[in-house]
Amino acid sequence: MLIAMWLQSADDIQREIHRLQHNYDFLSYGLIAAWTILTIYVLMMFSREKRLKREIGSLKAMLEERQR
Repeated sequence: MLIAMWLQSADDIQREIHRLQHNYDFLSYGLIAAWTILTIYVLMMFSREKRLKREIGSLKAMLEERQR
């Protein structure tokens, strides 16, 4: 691989560096989007769990009152 780079011109090497940097930018954007979506999903699940726990507590309280 190193020998192949010696045989290329400086312009070819610069174009390859630019192409790799461009691909790295897209990879970075994709990872940022994936982590953002995952974070939002986890926060929604925590919120839903909290709401369900409140609802279960309310239902238990109603059931205890009915049994009295």
